[in-house]
Amino acid sequence: MNQPVGKSSLKAKMALMPGWTTSIEIAAPLQTVWEQVTAFDAYSEWNPFVIEAAARFEVGKTIRFLEDLQQFGQHWIEAEFLEIDPMQQFVWQGHFAAPFLFTVRHSFMFEAIAPNRTRFSQRHENSGLFVPFLAWRGIYSVSHQGYLAFDQALKARCELNS
Repeated sequence: MNQPVGKSSLKAKMALMPGWTTSIEIAAPLQTVWEQVTAFDAYSEWNPFVIEAAARFEVGKTIRFLEDLQQFGQHWIEAEFLEIDPMQQFVWQGHFAAPFLFTVRHSFMFEAIAPNRTRFSQRHENSGLFVPFLAWRGIYSVSHQGYLAFDQALKARCELNS
């Protein structure tokens, strides 16, 4: 899917409808990667997709962040932390209007693959009545590319700071 978003085929757009997973290997210790991802207030310094974030990092508490969806504009999202396993993963879930219309669940996973090497993965899952419409519009194509950019920027930041 290296085509510009506007040129994505309908099939490519719809393939992202249920969600996607991104993964990247980072030449930095697990703790460095964890600290950078969970320093939500520093996202504005490095993150090209989630350009602002604030959170009370506890299960049941809220994260609020601003995504840059390019031609679709910037959008604030509020979600609740469902699970936090320090240095392993955390999961948040949010919805638009009502959960049956659109719910998104996002998992952040961390795996030490060597003392100074970490695999960072994100899993994004969509559900609800609006999902086919949002896929058809190409919003998931933009969001998927945004999370790939997030991964690359995280890699650069962690490798610079380790």
